[in-house]
Amino acid sequence: MKKRYALIDTLRGLAIISMIGYHACWIMSYFGILISADTLFSSWFNAWQKSICISFIVIAGFSFSLGSNHVRSGLIVFGWGLIITVITVLFFYDIRIIFGVLTLTGSAILLTIPVDKLLNSRDIGNKSCYMIFLAVEILLFLFTYNINRGYLGFGSFRLNLPAELYNGYIATYLGFMTPGFYSTDYFSLMPWYFLYLSGYFLHKIVMKIPKITEILTKGIPPIAKLGRHSLPVYIAHPIVLYILFYCIAANM
Repeated sequence: MKKRYALIDTLRGLAIISMIGYHACWIMSYFGILISADTLFSSWFNAWQKSICISFIVIAGFSFSLGSNHVRSGLIVFGWGLIITVITVLFFYDIRIIFGVLTLTGSAILLTIPVDKLLNSRDIGNKSCYMIFLAVEILLFLFTYNINRGYLGFGSFRLNLPAELYNGYIATYLGFMTPGFYSTDYFSLMPWYFLYLSGYFLHKIVMKIPKITEILTKGIPPIAKLGRHSLPVYIAHPIVLYILFYCIAANM
């Protein structure tokens, strides 16, 4: 295991806290407690959700180079994503999770292994090169952001994609969401893997800043501790919240 940085763990912990709050609101809405469906799907709730997603995925990409045994890590995270899919499909079908954020993150870790090996073998250590790579990944993320909706592009430029691409679970996993597909937590490889790689290249750039290690070691200990255990917290908190609000709803 490579050195952990308190600041990164703190940022991850803050994202976890924000996620717990969002999921609490979502489950309250599901049981009809205080939060209405209109509120849940409002623009500011959507912005809150996106801020959590973007934070987690960028931090995950940033943390790739801080870890070791990436094959094991990727398989564990992907495996938990698969377990969550099986459980929700079998027992909570109306709120099922297929191709959720854990599936994406596990896939991203495994896909980045050859990318990392290639860059290391080429000994690309130039900060300017990494900045170009980062800019490309951000542009690819923005360009493919609406791929689930059937088109590429942003702003006034729009390129409609053939409907034939949007067929089946493999296509949905890649980003070509098949008609009728539903998941309460859906993160396809495109566009989100490009965001993960943005975090990966951001780390390469940041680590070339003088005295950056001193900054990265500063954090908020309780929140950093939460961030260090993000996977079990991510897995456990929806179950705890669901049981809690189920009991509340049953006694209303």
